[in-house]
Amino acid sequence: MPHNFITNAKTRTLSKRLEQLINHSQELKFLVGYFYFSGWKELYHAFQERDDLQLKILVGLDVESWLGRALENAYEGDPLSGDELADRFFASLGNALNLESLDTQEFHEQITLFVQMIEEGRLHIKKTLDPNHAKLYLFKVKEELEDLFASSATDEKGKKIGAGKFITGSSNLTYSGLRGRSEFNVEIGDYGWVDAQAYFDELWETAVPITENPQRRDDLLHFVRHRTQAAEITPFEAYVLVLKTYLDLMALKEIKPHVIRLLEENGYIAYSYQMDAVNQALSIIGQYNGVIVADVVGLGKSVIASMLARNLGKRGMVICPPGLMGDSKRKDSGWHKYIQDFQLFGWEVRSSGDLESAADYLQDYGDDIEVIIVDEAHRFRNQDTEAYEWLSTICRNRNVILLTATPFNNTPADIFSLLKLFIVPGKSKITLDENLEGRFARYNAAFYRLSYIMRYHNESGKKQERAEKYYDEIFEAPLPIKIKRVQAHLQKLAEEVRAVLEPVLIRRNRLDLKKDPIYAKEVTELSEVIDPEELFFDLSKAQSEFYDVVVNDYFSEDGRFHGAIYQPFTYEKQELLGTEKLDEEGNRALVQQRNLYDFMRRMLVKRFESSFGAFSKSIQNFERIHQVVLSFIENSGGKYILDRNLIEKIYENDPEEIDAALEEFEQKLAAQEKRPKHARIYDISNFNSGDEFIEDIEFDLQLMGEIRQKVAALDLVAHDPKLARLVQALRDILTNPVKKGEPIRKVVIFSEYVDTVKHLRPVLEKAFPYRVLSVEGTLTATLSRQILHNFDASVPRKKQESDFDILLTSDKLSEGVNLNRAGAVINYDIPWNPTRVIQRVGRINRIGRKVFSELHIYNFFPTEQGADIVKSREIAAQKMFLIHKTLGEDVKIFAVDEDPSASELYRRVNRAPDEGEEESLLTVVRQRYQEIEKKYPEIVSRIEGYPARVKTAKKFDTNQLTVFRRKGLGIFIQNIEDTHEEKPTVNTLFFENALTKIECEINEPRLALSDKFWTSYETIKSHREVIHIPKSQIALETKAINNLKSALRFYKEDLGEYLEFIRTLISDLRDYKTLPKFTLRRLSRVELQGNNPDALEKFKEELLFVRVRLGEDYLDIIKSRLDATISEIIIAIENQK
Repeated sequence: MPHNFITNAKTRTLSKRLEQLINHSQELKFLVGYFYFSGWKELYHAFQERDDLQLKILVGLDVESWLGRALENAYEGDPLSGDELADRFFASLGNALNLESLDTQEFHEQITLFVQMIEEGRLHIKKTLDPNHAKLYLFKVKEELEDLFASSATDEKGKKIGAGKFITGSSNLTYSGLRGRSEFNVEIGDYGWVDAQAYFDELWETAVPITENPQRRDDLLHFVRHRTQAAEITPFEAYVLVLKTYLDLMALKEIKPHVIRLLEENGYIAYSYQMDAVNQALSIIGQYNGVIVADVVGLGKSVIASMLARNLGKRGMVICPPGLMGDSKRKDSGWHKYIQDFQLFGWEVRSSGDLESAADYLQDYGDDIEVIIVDEAHRFRNQDTEAYEWLSTICRNRNVILLTATPFNNTPADIFSLLKLFIVPGKSKITLDENLEGRFARYNAAFYRLSYIMRYHNESGKKQERAEKYYDEIFEAPLPIKIKRVQAHLQKLAEEVRAVLEPVLIRRNRLDLKKDPIYAKEVTELSEVIDPEELFFDLSKAQSEFYDVVVNDYFSEDGRFHGAIYQPFTYEKQELLGTEKLDEEGNRALVQQRNLYDFMRRMLVKRFESSFGAFSKSIQNFERIHQVVLSFIENSGGKYILDRNLIEKIYENDPEEIDAALEEFEQKLAAQEKRPKHARIYDISNFNSGDEFIEDIEFDLQLMGEIRQKVAALDLVAHDPKLARLVQALRDILTNPVKKGEPIRKVVIFSEYVDTVKHLRPVLEKAFPYRVLSVEGTLTATLSRQILHNFDASVPRKKQESDFDILLTSDKLSEGVNLNRAGAVINYDIPWNPTRVIQRVGRINRIGRKVFSELHIYNFFPTEQGADIVKSREIAAQKMFLIHKTLGEDVKIFAVDEDPSASELYRRVNRAPDEGEEESLLTVVRQRYQEIEKKYPEIVSRIEGYPARVKTAKKFDTNQLTVFRRKGLGIFIQNIEDTHEEKPTVNTLFFENALTKIECEINEPRLALSDKFWTSYETIKSHREVIHIPKSQIALETKAINNLKSALRFYKEDLGEYLEFIRTLISDLRDYKTLPKFTLRRLSRVELQGNNPDALEKFKEELLFVRVRLGEDYLDIIKSRLDATISEIIIAIENQK
């Protein structure tokens, strides 16, 4: 090939040839289609070495940024003015200079030279008047070399115009054109020089001056310094930019006007915080296909969800507890009212207690149902249940709106279950890495072990040994256990989980409404919740001693109650307990049954605290069921049955539903029915400890009889001191003077248990005839109407009634209903989960429906006869603490990283529900930003045009680097705490913690980036978090995959019609991980090994069920809904000592 042909092949690159020619030239003239900074990068060193060089660049086209690539763009339309062409050039240059590929140390050095050459008058840039696609590189050689060129010439006046060479062809001034791809260019030096130069000069004369025009030159330099990733941003501007970016991600879409009109036409108030929630939710759903609306109780989550549904304009289905459905005919309550008010035509309202029928409906008629609202979504926190499997099927490939006031009162596994209803765990867009399942598996394993340490670090024996073993594994530190270290680790874990949730979570509390600069102006009608008032009931000395014995002796963790009928597996496989010989299914059975036993003993303690009537009833029930069990074992020849559905119902259902499940279990045993579908038959003759199993059942039966007799002897039911105190308290509340402008204060009495409600009702009806409305079971239409018209202030005044002053109810009414004509809540039993208190009080504390200036809460506590108030509080605190220790994990009053005490427990039970609230991060950021916006409007205006990947440095007490990334609607922060370390460690920071590292005053000087900056910056950019998943967390998944592989290997002919679906399931399990645990259990329940026709048929049944529910093409639909989400660095801020 001739030597003057340049094709970028091997060593014959245009880049190399240009460098050679630049070294021998005094002036360069480049006509290029478009200016792309990668070309400057290629020639940087050649330019750097020649401070006497003059360079003219004539740009013929613009550059538009699209998917990170530079595209040529010729303007079509009316002729543009010089200023318009210059503006287009600046925009084009911005696209070229802001490519992520240029985010390097070399670029920053090269752009410095670019600016320097413009300032020194050595670099001249113009834009052609008309689009020009030509590529022409002219090199005027140094004077001492002119005689070597035949092209040396003179102009028409005889003046020598010098000699040179030129190159023309296909290459633009880009990396690709100069080196990166095949091109064809020709270097010419023996003819045409004069004509080529004349062609360039003619275009140059008519071109739009950029650097030649002083104003445009200054504009260009300002543009490079303030509108490209080389921007010279101050530390304070960087801080404000971070705040602004956070707020911008919170609300990107706007609610439709007709939705607001519907809101107001139906008597609702259009609050800004609700409008903002809808706007934010629309953005979140658009990005992630789902959202969690978790505003605290009483702030109108149902209204927000209804507006959101109307704005989406799609058909949908509401899944909610039966008590929240409302009247489907009258449409004057519950979700049926919201559906009517917001004109959600064609929407379905279905009970969360019957998800199978909801899924069946969607299977037959739900092709056009695209939105699912799940109210009280925290009920579905366990994905290893059949109910969750149904809900997962309902939500799959639809937009999902989850409503819950309690997103953080759960374990990492609980939170992951909610996220999995709309996030694809193997392709997560809410984390920097895609493996959300692996991340939460790690969280859950850490949470379990850290919680175990917190609970048992002071115990003796095996539990303490295990706690110390976990401590050593996690911290690799010598004993004794340093509990503060464990607490700090738990706190960090909680922060990590919150950070993962943040992109899909909307949560505000009443404190936010009061302190937010926008919301506070609107929300002035908030009642004040007064700290709870103690109601002490007197116990005799014998009754008080019995109280302690029940809690501490009978039903404590190591108490006399064995609970053998709830944990037969412990006796069957006693020799394998605590060994590695116990397989995954055995471990699951062991854990589930131990949890069932723990639940039962805790339930007895909670019912005892609730009311002596409920406890007495429970003891009678337990005594009877133990008799039935012993009879069943005797009559069945030593067999025993435990229904797995009973375990699931206890995990998922309300107390009254649990009672029904226990009663059903008892009836089936008594009737000697055939084995239920979900039951396991145990043969006691095969137990490792069969005799001990029978003895423990007999002991528990005897214990129940002993307790029943003591309750009767102490006369606790017929002459109940707690109930007598309730009657007295009600009289006081109902006869208290009424404040001016306020109605008579009605009262709601809450108990967790229906048996307690039944125990109280006859006494209250006698004391307050015809004034008590009682809710004990199913909410009939008549009862719902009575509650609505007597206790809901949103009912028009003409329809309001005053037939009842007292509403006695179980927690069936603690969710989703308005009871705000009542000004007082009595917690007859202590709600050991604070969320329950919030939910109860939330019934009377409704936004926009203020009836009373103050709301009152009353809590019951036991004391001893003759004790004064100080002594009563001491007695109550000690008794509550005994119960707290017995209930263990059931109690949510303390965070898992806290060390409880009796006095602190008592204080927390007796504080207002809102007292523990803190402002949300959104409120804090909005306050700070608006203060800056008001004080420094010029700064806010200036940062508007800053691009991504800007950098700055400031003084600080340590050398560190903090990098803010944006992915989807989330901001992710990575940090190196010490940039001077030989091998710096990359940490994840949470937004509020990161703010402390970047916050500064407006006069904070900008420092030059240190010599450690780029090494640290590249370390963060290339960092990928490695997630180590404990094997125990993925054992079920592994088993399911292996089973499916065995099906393909051994039964290919028998499973012909299922083969493609099996491959789809394997692909899902490996890469997408969308299947709930209960489905995995279906797929692994029947092990396929060797020739086993019975096992194959059972496997086919499970496979058919899964295929029918998911659909053959379910994974293809999931893939089609996934789109790429780019992670982009927003800003890097270096701190220097």
